[in-house]
Amino acid sequence: MAVTRVYIGHSTTREKVLAVGLLAVIGLWGALGSAVIGPKIYHKEADKIDVSPGSIGSVADGSVPVVTTLQEMESGEPFVLKNEEFGDWTRSSGEMIGDTYYNKITLEDGTVIAARIHFEAETEEFVLEEGALTKNFDHAIVTYPIGILRPWPEEVQTEAEAASWITYKDGYLDMEGDFGVELPELGKIKKEWQLKMMAAGLVVGLVSSVVIDLLLKKKEERASTPQTEQERWILGTYANWAQHFGQLNYKGRMAAPNTVASPLYFGGRPKDEDSRKLTIRVLKEDWEIKNREDLLDTVEYMSRGTGFWDCTTQYDRAWELCRSNQLLGMGYIAGWLTKKEMLERSCIVGNIMQKVFQDWEELAESYLEAYTRWRRGEFGQQAEAAIIMRKQIQKNLYSRKDSPYRLPWMLPLGMDSERMERVKEKTGEV
Repeated sequence: MAVTRVYIGHSTTREKVLAVGLLAVIGLWGALGSAVIGPKIYHKEADKIDVSPGSIGSVADGSVPVVTTLQEMESGEPFVLKNEEFGDWTRSSGEMIGDTYYNKITLEDGTVIAARIHFEAETEEFVLEEGALTKNFDHAIVTYPIGILRPWPEEVQTEAEAASWITYKDGYLDMEGDFGVELPELGKIKKEWQLKMMAAGLVVGLVSSVVIDLLLKKKEERASTPQTEQERWILGTYANWAQHFGQLNYKGRMAAPNTVASPLYFGGRPKDEDSRKLTIRVLKEDWEIKNREDLLDTVEYMSRGTGFWDCTTQYDRAWELCRSNQLLGMGYIAGWLTKKEMLERSCIVGNIMQKVFQDWEELAESYLEAYTRWRRGEFGQQAEAAIIMRKQIQKNLYSRKDSPYRLPWMLPLGMDSERMERVKEKTGEV
């Protein structure tokens, strides 16, 4: 059963870096949408609108023929309509067909036709009443913009055929073209694509952050996870403490007080920034070890020096030796030792253990005995809960499938001949 750590209100250094990266991705994608994609979309849409000279709806420029009758319009080619208009000019005499307003034009041949007109491009020549004493206009000769006859859109064809105010039902006269189309707004399009790309950047950034985080976590866990039997054996010498330390959160408090199993890591932790900071703090506060030199000196004292040689019981020896490998593992997580350095020095301590103890059980039980004595000496009656927890951890270590205790006790670790002879002499072995 693995530990579930919930660090409320805390972000690791990597999470902060990934958050900054996510914001950068969102910003870059937003800038791409505003500065690149938005303008491209604008120009693409604007290029579809033809308001150049000679286009439908533009002022008559002599590039197309002038017509005056419906028959001349039905050629299918663009033209300019020149028409005599009487009375109330047609620009307000049309009606709605579908959702669009159409003007009414009465041609010289009597045909009444619906039309879309770009009024800014038409010209008018007003004709005076013949013989009038005052300047009264009788009618106007209107030259309309360039136009073309178009069939009715399918969705309004039935409504157009039913319109009683026109006589020509097959189509309408388009003299507006793209001049009636609202030009795209560059600012609006840029803002729209900025938001779209920021949303896409958020998705891409989140997915990338999750993938990167998982890959880095996997790398960190692998860096702190034993890969060989020899490495598992070394970790087994302080696995009880490692299981306990692995259950602490970034503040050094129990994240799961009732849990007795967590992954087996060198130094009890994955090799990440939070673990490095916590481990260094524990070394300084609990051990008064401030750097690599202090750590190696302490290990030397506990495994080679007086700390070990003055021991008179097996639990005393277990206490010194197990914690020596524990410190080496912590030095690795703290970044003070390379993995190679940690393993080489841990193998030396392991060789001593193999000479001093008969098997895993003797080492583990001796360590627990030493821990129990130390805990009670430090905390009195308040020590019992922690002692029970450590015993539960030990029980779990015996039973789990990846237990280092399943490895041979005398697994080859390499030899330090000089020290081995001293160990034999001290322990009375032949």
